[in-house]
Amino acid sequence: MAQSYSQKAPFNDWWYWSECLVKRLRTMAELYNENGEPERGDVAKDWAKRLKDNCMTPVMAARKGMKTDEQKAELKKLEEEAIFSAAAMFRELLVNLPFMSSAIQDFLSVDWRDCKWPDESEKDEEIDEDTGLVIRKKKKKGSGDLRITELFWGPKVHQDEGIRSGEVADGGLPGILYNMVMAEKTSSTRAPTEYGQAMLASAAQNNLATTMSQMEKMGVQVNFKPGSSM
Repeated sequence: MAQSYSQKAPFNDWWYWSECLVKRLRTMAELYNENGEPERGDVAKDWAKRLKDNCMTPVMAARKGMKTDEQKAELKKLEEEAIFSAAAMFRELLVNLPFMSSAIQDFLSVDWRDCKWPDESEKDEEIDEDTGLVIRKKKKKGSGDLRITELFWGPKVHQDEGIRSGEVADGGLPGILYNMVMAEKTSSTRAPTEYGQAMLASAAQNNLATTMSQMEKMGVQVNFKPGSSM
């Protein structure tokens, strides 16, 4: 189920969703470059780099170690600055994603609705009741390249992470980005969510931290609700 933000999101969440955008944008860059459109690919790569660099500033600061109150206060400041910058980029992307999605669909000759992950309950073959012969379903364009499926629908287990049509009304990443940006206008505190756990696990895999205690010693806010899975 997609995350719904009614309260301000903590830094870990902005990091998580920025990384999701980075992956989708890098996929767009690959597809454009492979099909002779390097200029469009460069635009997507530039967006990905800006998003990545923005969140890595507080992450790398935390990696150096946050032992004193002054260091922890500085980290908090860096996190808030990264959130402010991420929100500005998210707002800009919300304007551009419908055009970006439409352009890549036209370029690849696909419709985002037809690029869904296959439903395992659906049969690839059906029997014609009149003739008794097998009816083979026609494969949809783009169904052979899983990168295209992930671009529009996200990974199979996290289908809220795709760009879809790029419109907020069609959900996916645009819907989540919109909720996060709107929540920043409220007077709420930064409420913990499960996505901080995902980023903690990712950080551990990339040697940023190996245990929760290490993360806390580094000064990184570990914001998540324990128990349930995404």
